[in-house]
Amino acid sequence: MNWLINDPIVPVFASLFLALVLVAAAIPKIRNADEFQGVVANYRLLPSFMVAPFAKLLPWLELGSAIALLVPPAREVAAWVAAGLFMMFAMALAINVGRGRTHIDCGCVRRPTSVSRIGMFHVMRALALAAVSLYTANVSINMSALTIESVLMGAAAAAMFAMIYLAADLVVGLHDSRAKKS
Repeated sequence: MNWLINDPIVPVFASLFLALVLVAAAIPKIRNADEFQGVVANYRLLPSFMVAPFAKLLPWLELGSAIALLVPPAREVAAWVAAGLFMMFAMALAINVGRGRTHIDCGCVRRPTSVSRIGMFHVMRALALAAVSLYTANVSINMSALTIESVLMGAAAAAMFAMIYLAADLVVGLHDSRAKKS
């Protein structure tokens, strides 16, 4: 397990992966702000007067964290913010799954045909992302140990995992799209 801490590629990978996931989540929410406000309201966790400000602030917080993850002096703070966001998402999802309200849209990665239902998969995914964020917050990048090859390897791995993450989210949404059409 020491390679997780000692290998300079791993923290580069973790930072870039989290940044890509946060950007992929934030941009559709910013572009479809009214729709995302409805998603936040459907969770039924906030008083009505807080839904609109929260829905407007959250994607900008995600985007700011994503950008800050790529700036070495701000990386640790951004990772702590990301960990807090993912833990909050996990709690919100778990509360609604526990209430039996699995018919609501996750709102995780918005797309025009997003109709995915929530479930324990979403809770576990948010917890896994929180774990990656906590790792990123606690392991510094040793800049002197980085080579061009290690940075490129970390970036390629992060891009590949982000694509797998987005594909998995799309596949979960496709199942529910077909169920609604029939």
